[in-house]
Amino acid sequence: MKTAIFTVAVWMLAFAGGVCRAQKQGMPDSTWIDATLQRMTLEEKIGQLFMVAAYSNQSAAYEEELEKQVRKYHLGGLIFFQGEPMRQVKLTNRYQRAAKYPLLIGLDAEHGAGWRLKTAMEFPKMGIIGAIREDSLVFALGAAIARHCRELGVHVNFAPVVDINNNPHNPVIGIRSFGEKPEEVVRKARSFIQGSLAGGVLPVVKHFPGHGDTDTDSHKALPAITKSRAALESTELYPYRALMASGVPAVMTSHLNVPALDASGLPASLSPAIINGLLKKEMGFGGICFTDAMNMKGVTQNTPPGEAEVKALLAGNDVLLFPENVEKAVQAIRKAVADSVLNEALITEKCRKILACKYRYALPNLHPSEAVGLWSRINTPADLALRSQLYKEAITLVENRHALLPLKRLDTLRIASLNFGGKSINNFQTMLQHYTPVTHFTVENHLSDEALLNWEKILHPYNCIVIYNQAGNNSAGKQFGYSASLSRLIQSLKGKRIIFCHPAIPYGLEKYAGLPLDAILVSYEHHLSAQQYAAQAIFGGIGIHGQLPVRINDAYPAGRGIMTKKNRLGYESAEVSRIAPTTFPLIDSLCEEAIRMEATPGCQVLLAQQGEIIYNKAFGYHTYHKRQANHTDDVYDIASVTKILATLPAVMKLYDEGRIALDTPLSNYYRVLRNTDKEEMTVREVLCHHAGLKTFLPLLPDAIDKASMPGPLFSIKRTPSNTLRLKERLYANPNYKFKDSTLVNTPHTGYRRIAPGIYLFPGYQDTIFNRILYSPLAPEKTYAYSDLGFIFLKYAVEETSGKSIESYCRENFFQKLGMYHTEYGTTGSTPKDRIIPSARDDLYRKTELRGTVHDPTAALLGGVAGHAGLFSTAEDIAKMLQMYLNKGEYGGEQYLSAHTIDLFTCQNNCFQNNRRGLGFDKPEADSTKISPVCCFTPLTSYGHTGFTGIMAWCDPENELIYIFMSNRTYPNEFNTKLTDENIRTKIQEAIYSGLNFH
Repeated sequence: MKTAIFTVAVWMLAFAGGVCRAQKQGMPDSTWIDATLQRMTLEEKIGQLFMVAAYSNQSAAYEEELEKQVRKYHLGGLIFFQGEPMRQVKLTNRYQRAAKYPLLIGLDAEHGAGWRLKTAMEFPKMGIIGAIREDSLVFALGAAIARHCRELGVHVNFAPVVDINNNPHNPVIGIRSFGEKPEEVVRKARSFIQGSLAGGVLPVVKHFPGHGDTDTDSHKALPAITKSRAALESTELYPYRALMASGVPAVMTSHLNVPALDASGLPASLSPAIINGLLKKEMGFGGICFTDAMNMKGVTQNTPPGEAEVKALLAGNDVLLFPENVEKAVQAIRKAVADSVLNEALITEKCRKILACKYRYALPNLHPSEAVGLWSRINTPADLALRSQLYKEAITLVENRHALLPLKRLDTLRIASLNFGGKSINNFQTMLQHYTPVTHFTVENHLSDEALLNWEKILHPYNCIVIYNQAGNNSAGKQFGYSASLSRLIQSLKGKRIIFCHPAIPYGLEKYAGLPLDAILVSYEHHLSAQQYAAQAIFGGIGIHGQLPVRINDAYPAGRGIMTKKNRLGYESAEVSRIAPTTFPLIDSLCEEAIRMEATPGCQVLLAQQGEIIYNKAFGYHTYHKRQANHTDDVYDIASVTKILATLPAVMKLYDEGRIALDTPLSNYYRVLRNTDKEEMTVREVLCHHAGLKTFLPLLPDAIDKASMPGPLFSIKRTPSNTLRLKERLYANPNYKFKDSTLVNTPHTGYRRIAPGIYLFPGYQDTIFNRILYSPLAPEKTYAYSDLGFIFLKYAVEETSGKSIESYCRENFFQKLGMYHTEYGTTGSTPKDRIIPSARDDLYRKTELRGTVHDPTAALLGGVAGHAGLFSTAEDIAKMLQMYLNKGEYGGEQYLSAHTIDLFTCQNNCFQNNRRGLGFDKPEADSTKISPVCCFTPLTSYGHTGFTGIMAWCDPENELIYIFMSNRTYPNEFNTKLTDENIRTKIQEAIYSGLNFH
């Protein structure tokens, strides 16, 4: 025994070295094949004809028995089924070491190794791939699956299925087929084959002569296809003829009774007329021919084990796949040779083909690596990105009455979503919520008359209903999940806009197609990606490009697919972006470091690239007490980012409409400025912070009764640089009192609430405003950042539009854009636990500021100001910024003209030493000066920062949005670590470093 093992080991080393040298020297494979054949006995040649089933989830006794079979019968190969990748790799190496000749390892990886093996990658099924128009993605799929096979030591992939899916009642093909149009099947199969060959794995087209048009499962019985020869030629045989012309290297024959091709009743897999006659002679196939599994009832019900294998070889097959009984099959073949039914020359010829296949596919990858990290190698970011892309490109729009999708005018819609047949809210529904308020329901599969009436009442307030058909499935035997209750429910909703999403094979739509459905989407599968992309498609988060792979009815034939354009932000995984994968862990670490050093209790970073949100992650907690973790839908006080989210878009719209001119005095639009020293300052000067306005007015300290404080307290000159010193002294002297005519603790008529339990005396607001209005101008107009100009702009917007800025922005921007978390102050509709506290104001307002504006001037102005006061989420901000990047368009609506966007976002050329755009901040071109952004940021970019720790930035060159959210001012603004440590710009540097990695 030891000698035998040693001999095999020596042979393997010599064999491997010889193959390596032969391949390096370009030695023709025939040399190695001939030498190998000369060493083989007849027994060994017979053994090479078999590929036996193997499992990696069985017992040690099973593994030992299979190894014995490999040695005893000199098996040519194994086809693996259920199991787990690493165990399969270890067993493959074990069996390869046990084999005298290299084993050919096969796998049914039709849509990925994950179809058979747990934890391996599973891609969309071929029926979904058939909906994709772009063939390069199919090539990429074939190549990706081949790469995974090579990692597993698999040399043969029994795919693709090229059966024509022309029978809805087919129990075994269905969604495994590319579709019913022969030309499309050929295109997809050819691309898949090319990808597999490029990846070094043998693809096997199946199931010749075509298994699509049958309602019998050949695993259980012998199906019959009774079509005429002419009909077969136009459908079933069409892909094989076309692919033979392309040089397809391998075919699997099926267990089918096809009288038009062989009237004997033999299964095609055993028919010389079909394999030797039609496939090889007539079609000219010269590759390797595999049988379908020889243990299937389609072949064994009329032919016993052993006899079936002999017939299969005589018919023209080269490899016998999954024999029911190896011992009987070997004995029968040996006897057939002895009886001259089979001759050794035929066995040798077939063995030569098998060895040629091994030389090309097995020898370069005989022993797969057992190194740690196999899972990562067969589930790479690129694989995840490809899988996502396939699901996205397959989404198919079958019906779209009145061009309903993508949905427009979100402000007019009251949307309800129904998960029909589901037990809970699913990912499809939660994705809808990213775009606009949607009320979600689950509906049981079977509805009584009473329940149906109740649903009519529940859904009465809504004018748009989105239905996800969770009950849909791919089983013809289960009527594809059809529900009469769902039909009745849809009928009862007639008159509303109804969007229907079907996540299964399109056949299941036949009985719903005549119902009053305004839009019908097919997402083909319940996979997470399919759900998310279908939801995005409804709102224009993705463009819809798919086409039906099969016919539903005359109105919806195969090939139908209404295409739409992407017009809103989408949601993608980071893997699909052009940013290096290493960037995102770096962002994580920078955020975590900021929290560790207590630069902020928590934060959030959102990145969008090319209209896709690719990264949106929250870190830390609401406060340093760590009682409540941050989430990506938390609402922040965005401070000065209010300028570019509310006041500025309002000014831009009025400019677009010709109601505001840039070089006209602001006093033309806000008459209060007339007869003041600010009468002549222009809109442009104000937008560019070049109007000579004061940079800062400490208004809250003026509300304090100086008599209650030590004299030296107010001796500090109040400038921006001394503001913190002043506040620090006030914090150190908590016994001060407010003037009787300023702030009170009890509400009265006309008093304005500026914080919980704190109210502003009505007359004092006039005092505050007059302080701003009559604040002195600088003697010379130079660039000086000031909030005062935007305070005035807010009043100009209101006077010009005739509406409050809250109403104007809500009606013209927020509601239409789907920014439904953006508002001045937070109302009762926003749960308190989703509002990030901005500060603990123990100085003035004696309370935690949660939903109350942090900026003291904005607070004294009632919480609604042009420079601050807005609360929002990162996603809401991203929608406005994407509208800017889209040149004023979003969701199919033009909010602002492209000219206006270009004008306001470029650096102004009117004022020297002023980096600003019109209202937007810009990078500093002078490297000797401090810039709000990192040095890699293009000068064409624009955005704004906020005092509470917010940053919102657009880069049109790279189609990039960067948003940083934080409450660094909690518990107070004395903490400047976020700025001192350049956390926001370091993150930006990481992004740009990763952006350029290609």
